[in-house]
Amino acid sequence: MKLITLLLLICTFHTYAQHTRWSVKIDSADIFSSPRFADLNGDGIKDVIVGGGIEDKSVSHGVIALNGLNGEELWSVPSYTQIYTSALFQDIDGDSIPDVFIGGRAACFFAISGATGEIIWKFWEGTSGDSRKAGFLNFFSTQWLDDQNGDGYRDLLVTNGGDYLALPSDRARATARLMILSGLDGSILTSARMPENRESYYAPHIHNNRKKPTIVFGTGGETIDGKLWEVPLKSLLKGTMKKAKIITSDSLKGFIINSVMTDLNDDGKLDFISASMNATIKAIDGCKRETLWEQKFPGYECYVTPSLGQFVGDDTPDVFTIIAKGSFPQYSAFKLIVIDGKTGKLSWQEDSGFNQFSPGICVDLDGDNIDEIIYVENTLQNPETYEITNKLKVINLITKERYYLGTERAGLSMASSPGFVDLEGNGTPELIVASSSLNMGQGGKYSIIECIELKNAVKSSTWPGYLGPFENGILD
Repeated sequence: MKLITLLLLICTFHTYAQHTRWSVKIDSADIFSSPRFADLNGDGIKDVIVGGGIEDKSVSHGVIALNGLNGEELWSVPSYTQIYTSALFQDIDGDSIPDVFIGGRAACFFAISGATGEIIWKFWEGTSGDSRKAGFLNFFSTQWLDDQNGDGYRDLLVTNGGDYLALPSDRARATARLMILSGLDGSILTSARMPENRESYYAPHIHNNRKKPTIVFGTGGETIDGKLWEVPLKSLLKGTMKKAKIITSDSLKGFIINSVMTDLNDDGKLDFISASMNATIKAIDGCKRETLWEQKFPGYECYVTPSLGQFVGDDTPDVFTIIAKGSFPQYSAFKLIVIDGKTGKLSWQEDSGFNQFSPGICVDLDGDNIDEIIYVENTLQNPETYEITNKLKVINLITKERYYLGTERAGLSMASSPGFVDLEGNGTPELIVASSSLNMGQGGKYSIIECIELKNAVKSSTWPGYLGPFENGILD
């Protein structure tokens, strides 16, 4: 890895001043993980942590930590496959520095010393082939649970599933597991097979609508029908799914991407906003389980976790996501959509980009109480050579203003959400964006992580990164 450059030229788009603080090139890695932030070197500045790697290939940069001040590498951890979840943090080695919890394919999950990059524990010590034989498949984005085993540390709510060797036409799929791992040592505290012995790619999350912790999870796949479920945490701790109940279902395709939750009907309870692979976006009352509204997009699929923001001018959060025209794995076009959270009406849609699978963020950059949509726009420059570039795009639906931030980068954003963060806590925040090259030709595979420094103060960020302000899909 090398530091490309420290750009000092200030670029102004419309009236918004910004410049690229640093840009880093990382060799031999694709990035599907979204950036997360913690001070790892004790300098009072948050650092940038992201997962990388290539499926079924050993790389030196499976997990990367970069100095938030200048982009220099603090440490990197090798991996035998792709690390695509987004980091969580908890100090478990007693040095008062947050440690990093992150995972991905083929039973690969680490707890890493935030200070040194040394591995504290691995979920699986053997090979990826051996893990598959033992029934452990992929990990998906994880959530913290309060301490479940009384050792004083938070524990990890995870799904393990998704057979990476299964073909789209395969109907028989490996059964996934809902699990809780010890945050302290990675051991399995409890494990339960998915209802109906189904596969799952869905990252579980938790709510307390009925004053008792309840876990939300999904089943099904790109070509397999599925359901959105919930089960009491108490039941999972007993290793059973007998009390699991269906929230909603789809007879054609599954629930792969995270649902998000916020109060849409002003009853003081969190409601579900789910997006099935079949491109049905549905809002469901968090207590009564009644459908509040629904939007269907025939001929499209949805691979992008919804983001919540203030786009139409009322007090109810609205929904932004991206849908793809076609069927897995072939798509011909991509459409940005915004749904009015209160009414369920389609407020705005626009075709945009190429291979648009990265979630957007929602930040009020100009102080008008309306969030700008910020996402990485991929552009196919040359269909013959498959040359792709990407830039960070900003859209305000009320003012109709749109512009770009940062530089144009080679390659594309694969599934990595930008991150909005005030690294130094000085009131002028930054945007962190990751993108990856495609080909393995001259120069080899690489990724670029860029830090864009905003020169204006920003008072409001409704949805600053992947899974929102609390990194759990909830806007409360």
